[in-house]
Amino acid sequence: MANELLTRASLAPTSELLSRTIVAVSDTVKAANEVVVHKENFKRFSIHLENVSFILKSLSKEHIHNAWSLQKAMASLNREVEIAKQLAVESNSRSKVYLLINSRKIVTRLNCCTKDIGRAITLIPLASLNINSGLNQQISELCQKMLDAEYQTAAADEEILKKVETAIQEGNVDRSYATELLAGTAHAIGVPVERGALKREFEDLKNEVENAKSRTDMAEALHMEQIIAVLGKADFITSAQEKETKYFEMRNSLGERPLTALHSFHCPISHEIMVDPVETSSGRTFERSEIEKWFAEGNNLCPLTRLPLDIRILRPNKTLKMSIQEWKDRNTMITISTIKSELETNDEEGVVQSLDKLQDLCLERKEHREWLKIENYITVLIGLLSSKNREIRKRVLLILSMLVMDNAENKVSRIPHNSFSLFTILILDSSM
Repeated sequence: MANELLTRASLAPTSELLSRTIVAVSDTVKAANEVVVHKENFKRFSIHLENVSFILKSLSKEHIHNAWSLQKAMASLNREVEIAKQLAVESNSRSKVYLLINSRKIVTRLNCCTKDIGRAITLIPLASLNINSGLNQQISELCQKMLDAEYQTAAADEEILKKVETAIQEGNVDRSYATELLAGTAHAIGVPVERGALKREFEDLKNEVENAKSRTDMAEALHMEQIIAVLGKADFITSAQEKETKYFEMRNSLGERPLTALHSFHCPISHEIMVDPVETSSGRTFERSEIEKWFAEGNNLCPLTRLPLDIRILRPNKTLKMSIQEWKDRNTMITISTIKSELETNDEEGVVQSLDKLQDLCLERKEHREWLKIENYITVLIGLLSSKNREIRKRVLLILSMLVMDNAENKVSRIPHNSFSLFTILILDSSM
């Protein structure tokens, strides 16, 4: 390709070659100015290119004697400008989320393009072209600026990238984290934080996976699938109907009784269910806080095998953590589906205890509150507001307040109209 450019350049007049290069630079400037994601970096890059264009236009007015040397320089410059144009065009045509996730790669490529164009300009034989000293100085200064140029990933983009990496490493983030992450991503790429716009971006990201697979770039395809798995949990992506369908599919596949925790779920030190299991250099898994406390107390032997441990090695056991969470979710779904019948009994003490369980579940995770809404608990709870037992009413009001405050659209639509006034009155009554 390079030899072809040199051959074609040698056959073209110097003025024509300069004009052709000026057009190529102008086209690249236009493409760079149209980039939305990484806009500031591409804007700085386009300023360098505009200066290159000014230099070339000035050269075209000079009486060039050493045309062959200049033609070789222009062939090299054309090649590097074309590479830069491809980067700009690609940054206009890819998914915005994809471009954000690949910020570091794009910034690295942009840095390379700028320096490579700067090096191509240094090939212009300034000493032998017999051009005026002012223009000679401008070319030298521009070359140095481009060689020294450094673009950086925006701080906001870096924050999003770190959160994405953490989410993938954790392996099982909750919906609130995913929703917050997607909202932050939307702000970073300039997309409205509303369901329609985010769904479109999400579908574009899915297309990037298929594109990567078609290029047999399986590493990139896997990375994109991991990101999709995280962002797919966000409220903006999954509709209420989809959440409800998924919930009942999972719940109906379960048995009627909660499962006992596996022995491996318990930390060997505390004997409690682990929250953040980590594997030591001995291959045994412990709760992170417990093994760190063990080390802090001066112990360097494995609590189980009594073999020496490398205290610097604590690897997150993501597989076990996901299994524990799946076990918790399974048992929570069974608990939620069975408590409803307990609330319909005349045993006031039992009702209070059941309400305490619901309150704990609501405080534990937002997903639990979503599951209560799907199970139509709001109607059941409102029915309990007519109870003469003040303790029952107080607990019901607290749970209802958590359910209806999660999402503005649930405040009225989930509460039967004929019960809403009673609900309001009892809230005021309980606060006195």
